[in-house]
Amino acid sequence: MFVGHYGVSLAAKRYRPELSLGVLFLAVQFLDVLFAVFLLTGLEKMRIVHGFTAYNPYDLYRMPYSHSLLGAMAWSLAAGIACFFWTGARGGGGRAASAAVVAAAVFSHFLLDVPMHTPDLPLGLGSASPKIGLGLWNHRTAAVGAELAVLVIGGALYLRGSRSRDRRARIATGVFACALLALTVATPFLPDPSSAAAFAVQALFLYVLLAVAGAWVDRRREAAPRRSPSAISR
Repeated sequence: MFVGHYGVSLAAKRYRPELSLGVLFLAVQFLDVLFAVFLLTGLEKMRIVHGFTAYNPYDLYRMPYSHSLLGAMAWSLAAGIACFFWTGARGGGGRAASAAVVAAAVFSHFLLDVPMHTPDLPLGLGSASPKIGLGLWNHRTAAVGAELAVLVIGGALYLRGSRSRDRRARIATGVFACALLALTVATPFLPDPSSAAAFAVQALFLYVLLAVAGAWVDRRREAAPRRSPSAISR
């Protein structure tokens, strides 16, 4: 899964509006950010094999530190602790909840990858560790549908929990939403990267770009007022 991960960010923003959408965008892709860095340093490995799956050409044969169950749990915990101390006094009494949301956002990446990946997600760090993955990437239409479903559900929750400050903010929100939807549909048709290193560089650039764009749009929106129970009953 790629763009679909951002659906979790959008949903999480509704429940912890004090968190930046840019931070949440990076949180849900944190494991992939690590994978790209580990690829460039040689710590993890992949091959570009045209037609490896119907969705992408990625043979992800070694990624125990970024995409194992154990690794995902450890990185999620580390991200939650970092968020807790980073927010400090600014987070008030809700900083523990914000830290928990960031940790859950990081771990959601592994959970959403399981149905999509071929069996390449190890449970532990050892080379003999069992690997899991249900292989939805072998079915392009179903994979794109799953990505869109997560993205649209998260986007709907985000829009219900916030509102644009002005007309330009509404336009920016619409353009950003269309860009995410277009990228979701276009991803399996993009040309193969020339190498694993090229993939890593392109991926890091895109993760940062989308996080910056998400934060920019989000700053032009505000939390929607919550209706009181009495108002709802009327």
